[in-house]
Amino acid sequence: MDIQKLIDDYTLWLKSEITFEKVGEYYEITTPYMDNANDYLQIYVRQEGNDIHFTDDGAIIHGLKMAGVQFTSHRKEHLQKILYQCGVRLNNDELVAKAPLNGFAQKKHLFIQAMLRIDDMFAISKSKVASFFLDDIREFFDQKDIFYSDNVQFTGTSGFAHNYDFLLQRSRTKPERLCQAVNNPNKSSMGNILFAWNDTKPARRDGSQLIVILNDQNNIARGIEDAFQNYEAKVIRWSERGKADNLALLSAS
Repeated sequence: MDIQKLIDDYTLWLKSEITFEKVGEYYEITTPYMDNANDYLQIYVRQEGNDIHFTDDGAIIHGLKMAGVQFTSHRKEHLQKILYQCGVRLNNDELVAKAPLNGFAQKKHLFIQAMLRIDDMFAISKSKVASFFLDDIREFFDQKDIFYSDNVQFTGTSGFAHNYDFLLQRSRTKPERLCQAVNNPNKSSMGNILFAWNDTKPARRDGSQLIVILNDQNNIARGIEDAFQNYEAKVIRWSERGKADNLALLSAS
């Protein structure tokens, strides 16, 4: 294998796929890399003295927000780590960077890497998405003064220990409520939750309730909500979390 020829071929292909045009004081550079919407990534550069200024014109962050990604504290932490590693800053929703003229090639490469990695927050691994969904719920609870303990564990009548995402304490007017966040509402996740609840409930106080919060930004399999309700679980669709009856279900009063 002639590895040098393969590398040269790749370099020639990359060069041939990059186009540019003048747009006002900037040059718009179109790269062969694609975002999650299958659009080519574009960066904008302008020269000021001996420096080159880079921007994405806000395309990446705006695209994620349009796709429903909410930048909670956990996501912001992840975002800042990427920015730091690539030497890129965030100006409002705009990715920006600066480099000397002789550092253009390396900074352009890092800037594109930052765009790709941040855009990947849309299609991040399921386990990470699940943790982000929990973070979204925590932030919502904090905003609405809903007091909770998170990541609690109870032993059921079988002797097995079961984890619950949140515990909403019993109050004068409300029973103890155990809450599960369901990022992918399918039959498998439903079965696991109902098994745990049926094992846990007899060991808890009379009147204890199960609340499931379904992430309806993902597809909810047919019959899931009815099945939960058949077992007397309270169901909240994430998009409907602000409704008065759902807030009343979660509050202490």
